[in-house]
Amino acid sequence: MENSLLPENPTTILEDTEYIASSSSIGHPHLSTIGHPHLSTIGTTAAAAPDAATNPTDVNTLTSAAIEKHPVNFSKNSTVENMTDLSNSSEQRTFKTNAEKVDNGTDEGTEPAAAVLTTFPDGGFGWLVVLGAFVIQFCCWGFNFSWGVYQEYYVENDIFKGATLSQISWCGGLGAASVFLTCPFQTQMVSKFGLRPVIATGIVISGSGMISASFAKTVWQLYLTQASRGFMFGLGAGMALFNSVAIPVQWFDKKRGLATGITVAGSGIGGATLAPLNRFLISNVGYKWALRIMGITVITAVFSILFCIRARIRPAARRRPLFDVGMFKSTGFTVLYLTGMLMTFGYLTPIFLLPKFITDLGWDPTVGATLVSVFSGVNAAARIGLGFVADICGPLNVLILSTIFCGLSCYMFWMNTHDLAMATVFAIAYGTSAGGFVSLFPVVAAKVIGLETLAATVGLLFSGNFFGNLLGTPLASAIISASGGSYTWAIVFAGAAPLVGASLLLIIRFKDERRIFVKV
Repeated sequence: MENSLLPENPTTILEDTEYIASSSSIGHPHLSTIGHPHLSTIGTTAAAAPDAATNPTDVNTLTSAAIEKHPVNFSKNSTVENMTDLSNSSEQRTFKTNAEKVDNGTDEGTEPAAAVLTTFPDGGFGWLVVLGAFVIQFCCWGFNFSWGVYQEYYVENDIFKGATLSQISWCGGLGAASVFLTCPFQTQMVSKFGLRPVIATGIVISGSGMISASFAKTVWQLYLTQASRGFMFGLGAGMALFNSVAIPVQWFDKKRGLATGITVAGSGIGGATLAPLNRFLISNVGYKWALRIMGITVITAVFSILFCIRARIRPAARRRPLFDVGMFKSTGFTVLYLTGMLMTFGYLTPIFLLPKFITDLGWDPTVGATLVSVFSGVNAAARIGLGFVADICGPLNVLILSTIFCGLSCYMFWMNTHDLAMATVFAIAYGTSAGGFVSLFPVVAAKVIGLETLAATVGLLFSGNFFGNLLGTPLASAIISASGGSYTWAIVFAGAAPLVGASLLLIIRFKDERRIFVKV
């Protein structure tokens, strides 16, 4: 390996050449291209060292002065493959460029977090990765959408003696919120144990939560265990869900919106399939065996596709606090954090309450399960469709419009539902518009704050969703109880959440681009 000083003038970095730099001059321990072929640091520009001829005996380092004077231009085919400490005392680092290894993809964990992806397969094995992530979404979030079926059954049949709708609804909120508790630790867990072991462990915990819930005799035991509404399921699902979403974006660039849409469509298709299936199982074998069957099925299904899960880069051990509040200095990050938190206050509320809403109108419980299935099926198709549209019109544009319509559909259709026809219209309208939030939020986040930055801060970004998922449905249920069984103000609450979230997204939409009809 040839060693070389960084040149004074802008030049092309040669392959198989090491360059010495001081970490103290770089604003972040990881270098990032953020989807750009030229190297940059977070908030600064990498630079060449002063002229080697000035003092040929000294090893040149990157300095703050050099940053402004001597930028380094990388060739289009070059990528940063690795960056490791040379000496703790001198805080020097060496970068090695290589145009082949990252582009071809590697087994999980072989590329460190400093690896920069500048080319993407946009197909090939990437579609198997999407398949694996799809199945995980199908099993975890798909079963989550079935909670309303269980909630309606528990309340109508007084399974947990004396438990109110509000008390039971906390199970759904706790389960959905617990998914986000593992967010701050995701990078560390994957770095230490590897992607597949973390996902496998999460699925075992999640499936065990479903099975354990079948033995629950009190509401608090249900809080701790039951799938998609208990602490145990939430923690396990969180370990699998967020890692499954983060992997496909490493394999796609031009088709990233479509790939992400297909991935998260798994939850919608899962809901469309599992909601009526759970209703059928409850009616024929009882809710206890329904939970046991689903727990075993989820574990088996995910373990069968683990070979499809492969990361092209593996995050290094965290070099920053679990909650790096410095990220909130970024307008884009702060807006996305608040949008996610507000949106989740209303996102699951209609789905969790719809089965009970239908029975309160006098229809059979199977109608509620069918409408959840309709919502989930449409939602799945919308995630793929909106992902495709986002690749053409811009993910941020499509996310804003879909989020606005998500809120309006509650007021236009749910508020005026008095018959089955309007209930079906609402399920279709809300399912279509709500699909944008799940499929496009990760794409927008990667675009706004950068792919490599997102990999290091995804836990903090999604941690805000904990509050909305925990409190959204219980608050809506409390409003219904306080209103004497009327759903009107609960619907107002559910619709307001996405509308406020969409208004925040307008800040980053027009921050740098004031034109309306432009791809953003």
